[in-house]
Amino acid sequence: MKLVSVRWCSWVVLAGLAGLAQAQTEVSAKSEAQSLACLVKPSDPPRFPARHKLDHGFGGMRVMLTFSKPDAAPQVEVLFNSAREDMQDEMHRYVRQYRLPCLTPQDGAVQAVQEFSFTNTDRDATPLPAASRKAGPPFCLVMPRRDMEGWSSFVRQEVEHVVVTATFTGDGQQPPEVKIIHSTGSARAEAAVRARLAEYRMPCRTGQEAAQSFQQQFSHFPAGHRRHVFKREAFGLTEFLGMTREPRQLKALYDFQSMGCPFKVTYRVYGGAVPNEALVRGPKDPNRLPFLSWLAGLQLAFRDDRQARDLFGSELQIDVPCGLLDLKGEAS
Repeated sequence: MKLVSVRWCSWVVLAGLAGLAQAQTEVSAKSEAQSLACLVKPSDPPRFPARHKLDHGFGGMRVMLTFSKPDAAPQVEVLFNSAREDMQDEMHRYVRQYRLPCLTPQDGAVQAVQEFSFTNTDRDATPLPAASRKAGPPFCLVMPRRDMEGWSSFVRQEVEHVVVTATFTGDGQQPPEVKIIHSTGSARAEAAVRARLAEYRMPCRTGQEAAQSFQQQFSHFPAGHRRHVFKREAFGLTEFLGMTREPRQLKALYDFQSMGCPFKVTYRVYGGAVPNEALVRGPKDPNRLPFLSWLAGLQLAFRDDRQARDLFGSELQIDVPCGLLDLKGEAS
């Protein structure tokens, strides 16, 4: 399912109101331009730039658009970016055609924030991190404009994975501290990953916030490699359990009525070298923690080592229904 969602955030500001906190200031009497009532947009919406039939890539962007002339495209400032280069190209192609013809000198420069989400999967779209958080600093990671270079010319004809944790501790203009937590890549691959992460920034940081960390995987598939992928990425719970090792031997007792059912689990497949991840997006419910821990401990029944390498880091969605899960581990 190819989907590009485009969403306006709820705040629009005038010239002179700098920064995200001020950007949320209410304007009591907005003109036609200030409310974007006359905004002219292209008729062709953004498209998911599929690289191949089973391209399950995804990414998101949050951008600040500044309109200063009625007959000119807005200036674009990237506030958050997890999209690859071709997705960014599609966003820029789209907003370059925006115009605000009713803008007058009395309006000043009009700013607005818009979000773009690119996905090509049957999983639910992953929401962008909130622009502001009551419980902590906003997560405003900005990845480079261009895709990573360096692996395309590698001589090594093997699948390579490098998984890192990156931590921002200073202000937003400082690169993160990087730690490699798993690697099947060469020294050259690891160096390319470190060089890539050195370009990451978190512009909303001032240096006074607590440290912010994230985990990211980098993978290289040699040219001509016929890669295993999941044709689907959303499964019912029973269907997912049938994909694990020795499903008839599973033992579990969970009452989903006590967990705010139904709910969807985001499951990242690693397979032993790195612990699998199972989480529910949104508010945390401690009643789900034992079940999520049990899910994360399960291993998929890969056909062979090559399939396991190809699917390393893949993300699935598990739809958990209401009811009782009672598995007694009986082979029959």
